[in-house]
Amino acid sequence: MIIGDLILDHYVFGNVNRISPEAPVPIVEVTKEKSALGGSGNVIQNLYNLGVSLEILSSVGNDINGKKIISMLSKMMIKTDSIFSSNKTQTNYKMRIIANNQHVVRSDWDNRNLDEKIEQSICDAISSKINVIDGVIVSDYAKGVCTDKIIKEIISTARSLKKPVFIDPKGADWTKYKGSTFITPNTKEIASIINSDPNCDIDFVKAGEIIINEFEINNCLITRGADGVTFVNQEQSFHIGSEAREVYDVSGAGDTVIACLSLAILQGKSIKDSVKFANKAAGIVVSHIGTTAITLDELEF
Repeated sequence: MIIGDLILDHYVFGNVNRISPEAPVPIVEVTKEKSALGGSGNVIQNLYNLGVSLEILSSVGNDINGKKIISMLSKMMIKTDSIFSSNKTQTNYKMRIIANNQHVVRSDWDNRNLDEKIEQSICDAISSKINVIDGVIVSDYAKGVCTDKIIKEIISTARSLKKPVFIDPKGADWTKYKGSTFITPNTKEIASIINSDPNCDIDFVKAGEIIINEFEINNCLITRGADGVTFVNQEQSFHIGSEAREVYDVSGAGDTVIACLSLAILQGKSIKDSVKFANKAAGIVVSHIGTTAITLDELEF
């Protein structure tokens, strides 16, 4: 089950050959455009590419972008009955302009509020959906869906049924994630919680220990960009270096990490093998321009 913020990503590709006479900015001559699922939608795309059956709990605006997200998921044969539309909010939408393989600018249309009726509908859907799934991913992009009420409800319900909850966190207050099974913050997110910048392996282990103890989370996997990952729980800690050959764009790498980590854990793999698998997949997707999901063809089992 994926609970999180759905975003429609729109990419505009082109070339720059001249500067605008209106202002000192480049003119991008557009050659192609594409749309993709972003936010928790990228987690969904990763899992879908790896053959995982999904249940989705989320919300979109009752607008053209929301309808496009629903249509994209429906074409993937993914059920959308628990993606609730609201007339009171807009769908999260991001437009990126990429010229000569360089990211020039990004424009965001963000929603950070959730209709109380939609919030209750999502909470109600948790109890009806939880019995048919093996695990839960909370993909929090701080766009309104992952409220304290919803996250506490899913963690409580999942724990009572002994189903693991994987958290990709956001924000400076993680109390709502208390009691989850795995959390996968990046370096910046860790620094905001412990109020210092970890600089070495020992620092990251100490940061992980703070997280698992303060928030009663069983396992912490910290993604460290070019420095790989650090894993910490009460029994062990270890580091794995990055497998990225070339890094073009790190956006979406965290989505790939949590998707692949949760898949491997639910398949019964050891924690270390699961972390290695997630780290390898992340090393592949950062070599692409734009947010990109992993595919089976790119992975060597």
